[in-house]
Amino acid sequence: MLLSEFAANTTVKNELSETMKNNSLPHAILLTGAKGTGKKTLADMIAQYCVCSSDTARPCGICPDCLKAQKQIHPDIVTADGNNTGALSIDSVRKIRASAYIKPNEAAAKVYLLLNCEKMLPPAQNAFLKILEEPPENVVFIMTAVSASSLLQTVRSRSRIFSLYPAAVSEAVNEVQKRLPEKSADEIKNAAERCGGNIGMILQTLENGGEEAMKLAEEIFSAILLSVEYPLLTLTYRLTQSRNFAVNVADCLIEVSAEAVKASAGVKTSCAAAENAAKKISKKRLIKIQNKAQKAREILNSNVNMNFFCTWLCAALRS
Repeated sequence: MLLSEFAANTTVKNELSETMKNNSLPHAILLTGAKGTGKKTLADMIAQYCVCSSDTARPCGICPDCLKAQKQIHPDIVTADGNNTGALSIDSVRKIRASAYIKPNEAAAKVYLLLNCEKMLPPAQNAFLKILEEPPENVVFIMTAVSASSLLQTVRSRSRIFSLYPAAVSEAVNEVQKRLPEKSADEIKNAAERCGGNIGMILQTLENGGEEAMKLAEEIFSAILLSVEYPLLTLTYRLTQSRNFAVNVADCLIEVSAEAVKASAGVKTSCAAAENAAKKISKKRLIKIQNKAQKAREILNSNVNMNFFCTWLCAALRS
């Protein structure tokens, strides 16, 4: 995918295109935005630009370095995902810092993709700060986070921040139709409106049981409002059918809770469950529910017993 083909976010694309054209890419880039807005996709595109060996347009998409980057096997593109336990711990960051001074294996530059940096704790951020203050030559750090506020001001001030937003519903529909031609126009439009133009969430809703996952997430969210526990417990136990399905539901819960928080602040949302919750639950508790949903997503990365997980989730959402 070329930068021009990246959906929405015209200002970001123009700024990046200009820096690439002038060969003035900053040594540290922070991409922020909600899950599904394309942070990882854009990070991969920037990384491909950095390692591309073409003498003309970069990234060319056809040189050996570009092809390896596309297959995610390039030795000079190192990925650390905060969703994986310990990947952005202080020890891991120190190892990254040490390896950054080693020359690239094949390309002219070495790229570090640090994903989900909101999971990086302050001690690890301070360890990372040392290399941001005096970066090695030909090394680029590309970070992603839901919000820049999750990182220390000292880290933010040494990074170029690009904020990504969902596409307009019409643009999202056109993009998803290209990727999922087997889906009907009405099905895609309904999902696009439901997800507010968030292409990643639309794709998740339409693929791999995503629509069922979103429906269950909304039912779970509505059950939180009830005075009795049994309906919520029954709904959460449906997650035992598949760990992958549970992951999808957890992602949808994060999205619904985020919409509810926005609705509580007066922002209109197309999610009925979020709108209803915002009328009955305080903003403080909605933020707490959102944090619990994010914690549930992290727990699912481990080898947790699913029966135990469902019991914990029910209790956590009601607390």
